[in-house]
Amino acid sequence: MFVAFFASIFWRPTIGIYLLAFTLPAQTVRYRLHVYPLGAEFLDILILGTVLGLVVRKQSLIPKSPINRILLILAIFYYVSMWMGAFFLSAPLPWFFTDDRFSDWKNYVEMFMFAPLVAAAFKEKREIYILIIIMCFSVLAINRSYISLISSRDFSHFSYEARDSGALGYAGENGFAAFESMFASFLLGVCVYQKRILVKLAILGVVATNIYCLLFSFSRGGYIGLMVGVLTIGLLKARHYIVLLVIVLFAWQFLLPTSVQERITMTTQGTVAGQQFDSSSEERVTLWQGALELFERNPVTGTGFDTYQFMGTGGPYRDTHNYFMKVLAETGIVGLFLYLFLLKKLLGVGRKLFRAGGDRFWNALSLGFIACVTSSIAMNFFGDRWTYQQVGGYLWILLGCIIRGLLTMEERASTSVPEAFELTANEVPAIVA
Repeated sequence: MFVAFFASIFWRPTIGIYLLAFTLPAQTVRYRLHVYPLGAEFLDILILGTVLGLVVRKQSLIPKSPINRILLILAIFYYVSMWMGAFFLSAPLPWFFTDDRFSDWKNYVEMFMFAPLVAAAFKEKREIYILIIIMCFSVLAINRSYISLISSRDFSHFSYEARDSGALGYAGENGFAAFESMFASFLLGVCVYQKRILVKLAILGVVATNIYCLLFSFSRGGYIGLMVGVLTIGLLKARHYIVLLVIVLFAWQFLLPTSVQERITMTTQGTVAGQQFDSSSEERVTLWQGALELFERNPVTGTGFDTYQFMGTGGPYRDTHNYFMKVLAETGIVGLFLYLFLLKKLLGVGRKLFRAGGDRFWNALSLGFIACVTSSIAMNFFGDRWTYQQVGGYLWILLGCIIRGLLTMEERASTSVPEAFELTANEVPAIVA
């Protein structure tokens, strides 16, 4: 951490981002650093090093982007909403990091900073190549640890005891599944544009570990998230992905392990009267109804940012198990509108770079990013897969890469026209010849 901090300041600002990307999903590993000096501020130190490195080089900390304004508005809105929530809960005012709600706000808004910092620090494609490779190695390490962890468990039939969150810690089993689904969707999008066979096989190898871990996370929301990501890629570019998805949908009872089949089919249970939800699904519906009741009592601005988990209205659960319901209950119509506008902007910048064309690298990156976002949106209907750094952090890093791509395309467009008019009369015949 300290080496990366000083290297970011005095050598390259990208160094801190590289280490951040490698360690970001490994929440349980970073917990072990808390016993060391400043270990609890591991990510904060790396971000600070990158910021200071950009300042030393007199580079812009926030490059021009269509996403900047909405991120600033959201950060301020959530801060004000957090204070409103303190009055609603009759809780201590959130002055500093020692307050749990202030810490949650800081960790969430901190992800917003990943995007502009990556866009500012990474100037060349080669640096982004390295960043993606580092993320792949981090995912492989996470998956290797998870496979080793579950290797001795009995998966002949589904069991809640067989589930585990792996290195993602308090994000839970469903959070782990969301991470796997989002990154697999991203890589599958990138793979569409890859012509080199060895590189394509390497990407598919990482995806295979994602899918294996996703299957045995037994997260139905995770399964849906991956299918939505694959469908997105199929609709935008690769029609054969849709064919593959249709085959899986019709043949899943023959293709999937028995325990996974049992997890899927237990969503509804047969009764004499027809069908009813299983206990897990029924609890989710109950939580959603409770969130709607909170919204009806506070429809405009909600109960306040990060208040639901401290109310005790969900019984043993501290989450609504639907992020859209959580946003509606905690931040009201205003918060839901801002969140939906943010999602629109994320998809918009990805699609803008994707439609710019002319560069396979940026096309691959933007297609993967769009698939990652749509996968995340789908899974947020089943829980909070948005505010955890170890789950959604990579999405914001990839957003920074997309912003850098847009800036690169704009710079290329702005310099191409002047160059054409700088030709002299003598140079034109030579070029034609």
